[in-house]
Amino acid sequence: MSLGEAIAYIISQLVAAAGAALLLRAVLGGVATGLDRPELAQNVVLGATTLTITPAAGFVIEAVLAFFLVIVVLTTAVARSAGNFAPIAIGMTVALNIMMAGSLTGPNFNPAISLGPMIATDNFTDAWLYVTAPIAGAIAAALIHKVQELLAEDGTLTARRAATAAE
Repeated sequence: MSLGEAIAYIISQLVAAAGAALLLRAVLGGVATGLDRPELAQNVVLGATTLTITPAAGFVIEAVLAFFLVIVVLTTAVARSAGNFAPIAIGMTVALNIMMAGSLTGPNFNPAISLGPMIATDNFTDAWLYVTAPIAGAIAAALIHKVQELLAEDGTLTARRAATAAE
């Protein structure tokens, strides 16, 4: 994807998310529902423990969730290593991410999905977290994927050189 295509892609996602949230606001008659705006957990009871997610912990959680999703997309769909199972792997990753952190951060692992409802409700609490954490996780996944590709390519070249030298 070129830089121009990436920018157009990001802008279109943000516009679509804001438009969808504004449409929901109009249909639901206001912002009282929160329009599924993500929030960090406050006083969540987990067994004998009461948990409050700080912004720093929320950042780590969202970054890790985005990392999982992006690494699965890159290693299955983009690298075409999973064939027809790529959509299943991606869908299961989304489901597991939601199960792991649904009550902790309201995980969206996509800045547009978080910003749309924030725009519609005019409530930007922890917006920095929901924008930067998925980007950080995605960048980490992309870098690891690229290093894996380079190592695999280097291993293939080394094997070819060895085969050529043996002939």
